[in-house]
Amino acid sequence: MDINLKIPAIEKLMDYAASGIGSVAGSMLASWKARQEAKAKSIAAHGEAEAQRILAEGQATTMGIIASAQVDAKAILGSPNATMQGQLDFGAAVTQRIQFQEEKRQSNITAVIDQAAQKLGKSEVQDHEVDHDWTARFFNDVQDVSSEQAQLLWAKILAGEVDRPGSTSIKTLGVLRNLDKDTAALFRTLCSICVSIKPDGNTFMDARVPSLGGNAATNSLQKYGLSFGNLNVLNEHGLIISDYNSWRDIQLLIGFSSESGVSPSIHLPFGLQGRYWILAPTGQHDSSSNFKLSGVALTRTGQELSRIVDLEPAEEFIIDLIEYFAKNNLQMTEVANWEPIITQANNP
Repeated sequence: MDINLKIPAIEKLMDYAASGIGSVAGSMLASWKARQEAKAKSIAAHGEAEAQRILAEGQATTMGIIASAQVDAKAILGSPNATMQGQLDFGAAVTQRIQFQEEKRQSNITAVIDQAAQKLGKSEVQDHEVDHDWTARFFNDVQDVSSEQAQLLWAKILAGEVDRPGSTSIKTLGVLRNLDKDTAALFRTLCSICVSIKPDGNTFMDARVPSLGGNAATNSLQKYGLSFGNLNVLNEHGLIISDYNSWRDIQLLIGFSSESGVSPSIHLPFGLQGRYWILAPTGQHDSSSNFKLSGVALTRTGQELSRIVDLEPAEEFIIDLIEYFAKNNLQMTEVANWEPIITQANNP
């Protein structure tokens, strides 16, 4: 048996969907594939502009059907005749309401699966066993998600789980389900200035917003949109830990030079703003001692959800962080990608 067997990501997505919603999953993805093929043919025959027009008309028709169904449902449920014609008519109204609700839920699920399929595209993933408890929870939660913006987040979660099984816990699904719009915006602000440390380039060792020598509990991060009150909101939702000025030793980011004279020093890159950076000692920095980076640390749930957040620009914070490190005899430099950097360090 080949334990490294890779299969098309779409096939594994079908496994996840089938686990969560049964045999209807196959028809969902089959229709998605058909739409993708039809779109490609349309583009080839008529050009991009014509294809976009066709797609827009299709979406308008779909929205018209949904709107019409909503009007009909309201008319049925609100009709004075429905309450006058006895139990049979009332039962019919309830049946139609349930049918409408279930059709809407099915539409929500379809939208999320479609977007997850688009994100996975033609990629391949390791073949693995689907966690049926996870899929049951996921599709139970996602069926009531109607916002397009929220559906996109859930689609990213599903695609990420297909690609990296175990990347999002069931607990995190519950937090996401209860995340309101304002809290989601605060979390986006937090993630946009978060320093992430992943020793293997993928698994979190730590993720935090540095307090830049101050104390976040006394509003040292207020200028970046993270006041003490805002941090309390994020903490209440389980996204950050309660100690707003905890610390992590980040000496492994700075590098070690164990021998005297000139010796190689290995620097582990860290993530910030979707970019990669290293720290190098300058001046009188003592590489033999620990360097404590204090700030607001993300919980495991926060770390998992940070993977799907679209970051907002934060150049001011980057400038301030570079200055903070410089005051501590450390040079912060951007690098092209996540790969440990080996340099020659001169020890005094």
